[in-house]
Amino acid sequence: MARREFTNEVYNGIVKRAFDMRLGFVCEGCGLVLGKKPWHVDHTIPDGLQIDKSAKLTVDDGKLLGVECCHTPKTAIDVKRIAKAKRVEKNYLGIKKPSCGFNKRFRRKFDGTVIDTRTGEAVSKSGECPDMENKA
Repeated sequence: MARREFTNEVYNGIVKRAFDMRLGFVCEGCGLVLGKKPWHVDHTIPDGLQIDKSAKLTVDDGKLLGVECCHTPKTAIDVKRIAKAKRVEKNYLGIKKPSCGFNKRFRRKFDGTVIDTRTGEAVSKSGECPDMENKA
């Protein structure tokens, strides 16, 4: 699902909340006075972890964070949490990557001989594995 963006009303509300008349912009994460330093409006709870994305975003769903002091470290933590949540969900649902493992029907001995494990006979001594369709 696509990431939800703040509407202009909500975005402006978050910016107004973080603006102090004497100090200018203040980071809502650590309280650092940003002045002319760069800042971003970020989701309080990462949008990738939200289950119900049909609810409208409010001013309480976002924070104004300084890029250097809070936004960059928070984003790194959020990316890890979202990736783990996806792994847990895939594990719960039983979704696995397709195995591209080796063919267990044939086994290679140390001298290079390829053995068919079902019959026990040597199939070839070349460096190539035998074809499955020919021996099935």
